[in-house]
Amino acid sequence: MINLARIRKFFYASQEFTLWLPGLVLLSVLGYVVLGSFVRLGGDAIAWLAELPVLCAYAAAWLGCGWLIKAVYLHDIPRPREIELQACALAGDLHAQWLIRQDRFETAGALVLALVFFWPPR
Repeated sequence: MINLARIRKFFYASQEFTLWLPGLVLLSVLGYVVLGSFVRLGGDAIAWLAELPVLCAYAAAWLGCGWLIKAVYLHDIPRPREIELQACALAGDLHAQWLIRQDRFETAGALVLALVFFWPPR
């Protein structure tokens, strides 16, 4: 049986990949179609527009791989604990602030590491 609450939760949690990224691709294509009549564009713009969905797929895979590296190989703070740490950091707890900074540095490092594999070749 299909669990609609679980599917809805998945789409809500991954809305950057399932909603915003395809929506931005659609807006780019629509913007090109609408503004293409105003601005003279050459063949390079058409080639760029054709490869835009592929670059967006690379971006989605890059972000997903960065998240996977963070979740599997590094210490990923659970969401309820992160909310507690945010409250403590706002109250002035230096240890909580350091843990949040360390978590953000680890996330940025995982994204940089994943970017090495997903950098589009030219």
